[in-house]
Amino acid sequence: MNIKKLTRIILVLSVITLFATVACAQRSIQAPSATSVAPEGPKITVKGKIDYWKNLNDYVVIGEIPPRSYFIVNQDRKLLEELFKTGNTITIEGRRTTGADNLFIEKIDGKRYQGAKEPASK
Repeated sequence: MNIKKLTRIILVLSVITLFATVACAQRSIQAPSATSVAPEGPKITVKGKIDYWKNLNDYVVIGEIPPRSYFIVNQDRKLLEELFKTGNTITIEGRRTTGADNLFIEKIDGKRYQGAKEPASK
């Protein structure tokens, strides 16, 4: 086989591999759409308090029953700040979402909870 022809084939294969690698890398970097989070998942009722984790800049539910922490997917920062400041124990009804510790709140103390139109960004 001719050296020039072999060099050309190797160069073409290298370029194809480079483009394929870049395409695969971009596909894995793309995050799922933030608006795709919906109140789907098993229902759960948590009795606990709202806490603010400064290092994450997020409000969380610190559950007493069940004893577990949940990240709030649909945060209404104004309402959650008020609940955090009071420090009262509340009953939260919602659904666990894709992450094991994520909670989509539907009701707080029996009252409808609207939450944010879009989930909190990470």
